[in-house]
Amino acid sequence: MIVLKNANIVDVYSGEIIKGNVGFENKEIVFVDLENDIEKLCKKINNSDIKIFDLKGKYLSPTFIDGHIHIESSHVIPSEFEKFALKSGVSRVVIDPHEIANVAGKEGILFMLNNAKILDVYVMIPSCVPATKLETSGGEITAKDIEELIILDNVLGLGEVMDYMAVINGDEEILKKIEVAKRYKKLIDGHCPKLRGRELNQYIKAGIMSDHESVEEEEALEKLRLGLKLMVREGTASKNIYLLKIRKKISDIRNIMLVSDDLCIKEADGYMFNILRKATNYISPIEAIQMVTVNPGNYFGLDVGIKPGNEASFVIFEDLNNFKVCDIIIKGKFLEEILNDLNKIKKRNIPKNLLNTMNYQYKKEMEFLIKGIDYRERDGLVRVIKPIKDSLITEELIFSVEEVKLLLKENVINKIFVIERHKNTGNIGKGLIYNFLNCGALASSYAHDSHNVIAIGNDEKDLSIAVNKLKDIGGGFIAVKDGEVVDYLPLPIGGLMGDDGNYVLNKMKILSEKIHEWSVFENPFLSMSFFSLPVIPELKITDIGLIKNMEKVDLFL
Repeated sequence: MIVLKNANIVDVYSGEIIKGNVGFENKEIVFVDLENDIEKLCKKINNSDIKIFDLKGKYLSPTFIDGHIHIESSHVIPSEFEKFALKSGVSRVVIDPHEIANVAGKEGILFMLNNAKILDVYVMIPSCVPATKLETSGGEITAKDIEELIILDNVLGLGEVMDYMAVINGDEEILKKIEVAKRYKKLIDGHCPKLRGRELNQYIKAGIMSDHESVEEEEALEKLRLGLKLMVREGTASKNIYLLKIRKKISDIRNIMLVSDDLCIKEADGYMFNILRKATNYISPIEAIQMVTVNPGNYFGLDVGIKPGNEASFVIFEDLNNFKVCDIIIKGKFLEEILNDLNKIKKRNIPKNLLNTMNYQYKKEMEFLIKGIDYRERDGLVRVIKPIKDSLITEELIFSVEEVKLLLKENVINKIFVIERHKNTGNIGKGLIYNFLNCGALASSYAHDSHNVIAIGNDEKDLSIAVNKLKDIGGGFIAVKDGEVVDYLPLPIGGLMGDDGNYVLNKMKILSEKIHEWSVFENPFLSMSFFSLPVIPELKITDIGLIKNMEKVDLFL
């Protein structure tokens, strides 16, 4: 048995700091002594092998739950991601694997569920694969598939219902999926950016229980007041921690959680500690810890907290002001021992249909010309996507053709393309984007939600080289400039992930450094992945063309 003596216990149930001692054996907490007479207590315990660690007033917290994350966004498989999560004090994650499901369907979900070794992975079954009818995906998850998956261990419910207008309009297929979750008394996560009023009421009435897409404080308050569990995310691409300002207007925080949603591997090491530090600009440290422990625990039905019988997983902090970490214990073992064990494990075989997913023809330079601008020129007004830093939302700008041609020469406007890569349809969505790249061309096979190939640049030769090389490496990220490949990161598993975390991390850092001055966006590859996400306002692009607020529109007005 191990006893942690003289701890300041973070009691997530009462919101207090309580001096005490905690004993655990194997993976389970045996006792929580609040009387501080540890020697007397140890004498009563029939265990001759007792090791006592004096914490000397250090803070003892339960480990954390990340209640909404897409592991695929880290670009490593779960058995590699878990090394970063555990170092971040995260012992449980609730994933929505709709990225890999859009590539490989049900088999992709099962892979994500079973690949990690120590990290507890819980799944919300993707509800919208494909996310909409406005794009081409590689996989499909039907109501029948959901019925087969929802009974599996560690499956908690239905993942974020992104096509909120389909719910509001009574679409039969999405309502069937929701009904399956209801029948099995499972959770139903939502996804409804800027949805307010009567339409929000209709969405909630259908059975939606949570939302992580709030942008404005009043929007977040309305959702909270209508009974939704509010997930405040602070990831790589979308940073909404400021929503915690609503704490001043409410007296109960039990229905608020902190989540990451999408997380680049460069920010994965210690990521939850960084989220907690940012949260304390608006709430107390104990409230922040509650939002990643007991609050998500209550929503997902996961018992969490320092009490007898619970899992012996703790974070030991030097202080709670800066969340300075001294050590981490997961399932009764210290972190260093766990990481050593994980590094010895041989990698599991990857299912064949998760490999070789770049199913499109090599592209010629002429395919990156835009009709009406590069040839068969015409007058008129043109739609241009305007990205917003630290947000998934974009805006629509309107320029004349002459303005566009001038700004293309100056790299103020770039061309943007989405190339269908699952079924070899030959689809190429063509558009324009404002103030993203000032030189070169980027291409990626990680592009929400269907993960077709997205490419941005102005030079047709650079674009064709990037897209064709991407096919050769089995997907990933690539940067090209002046007819030469600057660097690339292969992500051969579904075109989304690699199986060596250190390699992916180091290669990502090198690639990011090489293109550091190409864009005002801190992480261009992750940012551009959301330009093809049609369920987020306002103007996006898929393999079938431009999408404005969930409706297909023409490039020219």
